Amino acid sequence: MKFYLSSADIARVERLEKTRKTNFRFTSLLSRYLNLFSDGVKYEYIRELIDGTQASAEEAFCAALTVLFGLDTQNEEDRIIIRKYLPNSVKCLDSFYYRSDPYYRNISFNDVKQNEWELKRLSLAPYEAFVYNDPLLLADYTEIPRIGFFREEFSYPAVLQNGREWMTLMPNETATLENAVKNCFGNVVTYGLGLGYFPYMASAKENVKSVTVVEKDKNVIELFTQNILPLFPNKDKIKIVCEDAFFHAKKILPKTDCNYVLADIWHDAGDGLYMYLEFRRLAKLTPHIKWEYWLEETMISYMRWPLFSEMYKCIKSGTNSKLFEGVDINGFSDIQNILAYEYLKENACEIGEFFNIREET
Repeated sequence: MKFYLSSADIARVERLEKTRKTNFRFTSLLSRYLNLFSDGVKYEYIRELIDGTQASAEEAFCAALTVLFGLDTQNEEDRIIIRKYLPNSVKCLDSFYYRSDPYYRNISFNDVKQNEWELKRLSLAPYEAFVYNDPLLLADYTEIPRIGFFREEFSYPAVLQNGREWMTLMPNETATLENAVKNCFGNVVTYGLGLGYFPYMASAKENVKSVTVVEKDKNVIELFTQNILPLFPNKDKIKIVCEDAFFHAKKILPKTDCNYVLADIWHDAGDGLYMYLEFRRLAKLTPHIKWEYWLEETMISYMRWPLFSEMYKCIKSGTNSKLFEGVDINGFSDIQNILAYEYLKENACEIGEFFNIREET
């Protein structure tokens, strides 16, 4: 990759580097908040702000986070977070909408544990924050994680492994699986079982003939088949196969009459990137099958900024990059094209190889 940029182009690159740093800072603030004290915004504090200032619940929540994050309204960088990032990040969600989800409404089970796996109901406190969808990407590459809260307590089913949430029926799961449910058709294969949300929703579609679930953990399969599957109205469409997902995708899937595949074996985007890339490589064996991947947008965003940092390093040092050899960057628009979602998606495997994205990372 060779760079031929004007001074105006370089100025735009510098602004983009500043945006990257702000993105990273805001994400770090949110991550620390969600991991350490997601219930740090209390109902009483929000009510006091609303009653005293006539602010909306979202405005009051943003004000509370401004204090929790230690942001200074006199600092220019902090003001950008306060005025741009927080309002686009925080959303007060309607619990009735999520309780109306067919799976949530119709599937109920008792708490049960088998070896390291467990089915149980968990709950969110009023105003307890959580990630509710993929990040929002603005036109200027401002990237904003989206967090939501409910005004009242919200309970939800979950499957846990050794006490760690593996899958939950929270807004993030339903929102990020919406397109997969809409797009699946014919004979469907899904890698990963969890609570069986996707098989439930897919099997309800008239244009779906069958749903084959590939899950390698026998305990998860047993928990599901004994406690959840009998409650499914279209359970006759569903077949569960105990097999390693990558082995199945490589050796078995090409021999089937599958039309659509959903890969969903990772806990979150952070630990799923290398698995996503491996599935993308294996998908080349079955070009006649439509593939989709849970949290793909988020994982693509994880690749955008290392790629930009590689370009930025080369631009600053006056060197060329070995990534995308033979590609010339003749203006800032070329950089924008490379950072675009579709380009990153198309070249994800090559980017993954360059940055040596492997399981051990």
